[in-house]
Formats: sequence, structure tokens, C-alpha cells
Amino acid sequence: MALGAAVIATAACELQEITLVEADDVVVAEAYVQLGFAPTPDHATAFLHRTLEGATGASRPVPGARVVITRRDGYSLEMAETEVGNCVRSTPVDGTGTCYWAEDGVSYRIHSGDTLDLEITLADGGVIRGTTVIPGDFTLLTPPPGTYDVFPPRCLQEPSTPLELRWTRSAGAWAYVDETFLSGLRDALEPKGIPVENDPLYLLGVSVSAQDTTIVFPGEFGVFDRFELDQALALELQKGLPGGASGRVTITAADRNYVNWIRGGNFNPSGQVRIPSLRGDGTGVFGSSVTRAVYVLTDSTGPAAGAPPCGG
Repeated sequence: MALGAAVIATAACELQEITLVEADDVVVAEAYVQLGFAPTPDHATAFLHRTLEGATGASRPVPGARVVITRRDGYSLEMAETEVGNCVRSTPVDGTGTCYWAEDGVSYRIHSGDTLDLEITLADGGVIRGTTVIPGDFTLLTPPPGTYDVFPPRCLQEPSTPLELRWTRSAGAWAYVDETFLSGLRDALEPKGIPVENDPLYLLGVSVSAQDTTIVFPGEFGVFDRFELDQALALELQKGLPGGASGRVTITAADRNYVNWIRGGNFNPSGQVRIPSLRGDGTGVFGSSVTRAVYVLTDSTGPAAGAPPCGG
């Protein structure tokens, strides 16, 4: 029996022959039309890069492309090469690409609900195409519409009190990406001995269906950061925003292409594998989104003076 077991164990450790396939050098385009992102102007971007640089795996630029967005009625918008920072906040080590950007005229000629076609003509003659339908317009219901006269709106919330943020549905949206930057937490929580490493603190929350149009602030933000946040800080945020702190909140209605491509960490609303929406001599995404913003304040003086209550 012992000999038999040894033979089985040896057989289980035999190495099998594996054939390695050399990866292709592919152009990847990540193009987006974003409307209503205050205080950043409406804009369209396209970040182009190649998947490989020799055997290193580092991405490299794709200059000299012609990137054109066309609305179904014939209006077209051509992007120009610009600094990489206009397209992405950061790139992998040794990775880079080429940024194409369009700002002027985007918000005046392109609107919620428009169907847009993207055509990228590469310097070598290759063509990449895709289509997106911009999600429909929507309205934040917190604070109640008509209670503010500044843009983006701001409202006053009782300290340490959770706030339910609500908004109307956006036609055609596949999900809502909810983000906040919380400022003033370090000073507000220092008397309680709660450390705050990052101030402002960025937190992400996601409403993963078109019907899910509410989120509790700030407790339901940061669902993907629970293991990185200090436990005492996370518990404190469940109570609400502490006095003296403030938060800029953005709610983004994203189209199908956006949701199927954008993923980071545990943010995988439609699965682990990215689904491209571009075809032709490359791959990637052509997505669109509509964003609304609100500032939640807890101090009735300064910027919050005269602000309406967040809950009406």
C-alpha cells in the first residue's frame, strides 16, 4: 500500500508540456464623453496606448491618430493631442499613452440622450469604431430642487447624522457611480483620538442598477475600502459627517459601455472580465456618463451661510 501511494504521489507531480503563445501588440483606446461634472467642464477624452513594448509589457503612445465623434445628425467633434494628464490621473510604471481631448462646444452641441459614433483613424491607416448613447438627464433630490441658488448646490446637514441622498432615474443608465471627497476629518476627529491618514479622504460607492437611486451619506460610501480604512474612522462615518467636516459628492449615471469596462479593485458590477465596446484594428471602450454634484456642509458659517438644509 505504501508503494502504491508513493507511485500515485509521483505521478501527480509530473510536469506537463505547456505551449506559450506570444501576446499581440494591440492598440487600446479608452474614450469617454462626460457631461455635467462640476467644477470640471464637460469634455470628451480618448486615451490611446499599445499593449506591449517588446517583452516588457509596458504600454506606449499612439500619436498621430485622428479621433472624431459624430452625432447622428451629422455634427462632428474632432479631438486634439494634449497632455496625458488630461486623460488619466496616473499610469502604470513604465506605461504611457497618447491623450486626445475636446472641451469647447461639448456641452453646447452634445446632450443627454444623444447617440454618438466614434471613429479613430490610426497613423498606419487602421480604423477603430464604436458607439455610445449618453444616459438621460437626471436631478438630485438632495437638497430639494429649487432650494439653492449656487452651482454646484450646497446644503447644511446636522453633524453626526446620516443623510439619504436621492436622485431621479437617468434613462439608459446601467449603474450609478457615487463618489465623495471628505475634507476636515482630521481636525474634526482629533479630539476623539481617531487618526485620519488622508485629508481629503476619497470614498467610492456604487448603485449597481438603474433603479437604485439612493445612497446613505457618508456611511454607504467606501464599501470597497472597508479593509483599508481605520476601523474607528469607518465606525464614526456610519454615524454621519462629524461637525466641521464637509463632503463633495458626485453621482454619475454611466452607460452600458462604461460599466462593462471600468473596474478597479473590488468594483466589478458586471463581472471580472472587461467587455470592450470598440471594434476594428484595436480594442477598448467608448463610454459616456452624466454627473451631478452637491456639497454637504456641517458648519453653518462660511461657505454654508444661507445654505438650505440637506433634507429640506
